Amino acid sequence: MLVAGVDVGNATTEVALARLIPGRDPEHLSVTRGPTTGAKGTAESAQGVLDLIERASRRLGEQPHRILLADLHPVETGLRELSADDTQDLGGVGIARPVSATPSGVGAAAGQLIDLDDLGDQPLGLPVIPIVGPIDFDVAATHLNAARANGWQIVALVVTGDDGVLIGNRVDRTLPIIDEVADSATLPRGAWAAVEVAPLGGAVTQLADPLRLAVLLSLDPERARGARNAARALVGHRAGIAVRREASGGGSTRETPRMATLRDGSTVAIDIGTRPPGLGDVVTVDGVDATLLDAFWTALPHSEDSAALALQLHQRRAVGLAVLAERGDAGLERALAERSNAEVIVVAAETAAAVAGASTTPGAGHAPIVIDMGGGTVDLHVELAGQTRAVAAAGAGVLVDRICGALLGIDPLRAERAKQLPSVHVETPFILRHEDGGRTFLTHPAPAHTVAHLCVSERREGSLDPLTADLAPEVWGRLRRAAKRDVIAGNLRRAIDAVGGLPQGELAILVGGCAEDAEVVDEVALALADLDLAIARGDVLGQHGPRAAVAVGLVLLHARGT
Repeated sequence: MLVAGVDVGNATTEVALARLIPGRDPEHLSVTRGPTTGAKGTAESAQGVLDLIERASRRLGEQPHRILLADLHPVETGLRELSADDTQDLGGVGIARPVSATPSGVGAAAGQLIDLDDLGDQPLGLPVIPIVGPIDFDVAATHLNAARANGWQIVALVVTGDDGVLIGNRVDRTLPIIDEVADSATLPRGAWAAVEVAPLGGAVTQLADPLRLAVLLSLDPERARGARNAARALVGHRAGIAVRREASGGGSTRETPRMATLRDGSTVAIDIGTRPPGLGDVVTVDGVDATLLDAFWTALPHSEDSAALALQLHQRRAVGLAVLAERGDAGLERALAERSNAEVIVVAAETAAAVAGASTTPGAGHAPIVIDMGGGTVDLHVELAGQTRAVAAAGAGVLVDRICGALLGIDPLRAERAKQLPSVHVETPFILRHEDGGRTFLTHPAPAHTVAHLCVSERREGSLDPLTADLAPEVWGRLRRAAKRDVIAGNLRRAIDAVGGLPQGELAILVGGCAEDAEVVDEVALALADLDLAIARGDVLGQHGPRAAVAVGLVLLHARGT
């Protein structure tokens, strides 16, 4: 009889095909993997399962007679930046934001915003900051040089495209120029503005100081106090712009965070200043209409490299949240039964299946402790002294993706690559700086759009994916590892507390997609160092690495029961 063990995860789905013959060990035939379609355990996730079964069955020329599932519970993962929901009065400042990964020049200056075309024959008699739209940099430089020769006081530039350095080289290399201001058309012409570019490796000081910002924008002392929110928005950035407008106050209305209700009836705010309670203590979360088994949240990682960066991350009030919900129906089972000719059977809990699959690792025997680190949960299964304890904690690989995406300002798909791959800074077309501080010299020039950017580097292909985040590779590497430590290693500690602790000196096998990440393995080993555990990565059936433990385990458990 041909059977298909199916592990529907929050991010990926795995199908293990095997032939069962009474009195013999299962004949394992194949393992196939693909992205999960729809939410885990829903009818929509059935399509991904059927596609994988069809792909594997075509190779065998035979369809499975039974589809084996685990008892599934979906995880909802998201990240919310409360600062984005705050309503802040910027005092006498209408716009205050960081800009430009590749500015030109250095220093701070203030002047009136005007269009490049308004630099006519008759100077205004006051400092100006021309706005250069999407035109050729040679044309812009010629126009600017002519205007300076006619007596215009050009103290800084705002450039729409990525031509700041090229224009600066042709006009004045010391002139503060911010570029990559895509929405420069919306800047209020005629308004008084301040621009600052810090030296390479530095951060703005004039715009980040409310009193100095007030002087640059000619704000009176009362409004200078109100400019504190604008100054905070620019802390830690190399370049920025602030524009004056008439306003008062400078206060802010903070968005109320979500609340979580605990089993004892008390409530706790889901915010950066609160820690998640013990595993299973949360019963409801505002905005989540489901019966919860667990909830976990964490703030963005703290930066130890720079006080300015640490403050910048803190001010965002970003909270990543994962909730593990009780499944309300058997939508996946029904959909599979209706759309296939196979019998659909729920075999066991995911944790039990993971143990059976992990135990096929050569040399493992029967694994006493199995840690399954997937996309949605960190699962812990312990079988010692004749007792079995198993728990699932909300929050794992997908939550790390959300945090990495928030740190880098990219979508979750790119964030998953950035989470797994090393980064480099393209210092020149021929020099890369790596996360360990080392440098590589290229035989062929890097693409122009990657120069002066942090890039995700694909080792085998040698490709470079440029990011807009103004982070050094060594800083990003530490933040990335901190995210894995806070979510996965931190959540594992919650799971260990929930089972009453672990004995020292035992063997713990790591399985699941996150176990393929060497940084995650290192962080888990460090988090459990006090337990003196033997930490090993699973190698399911001796050929699949740490993945497919649940899918293969379902086949094994079903074979034992038939």
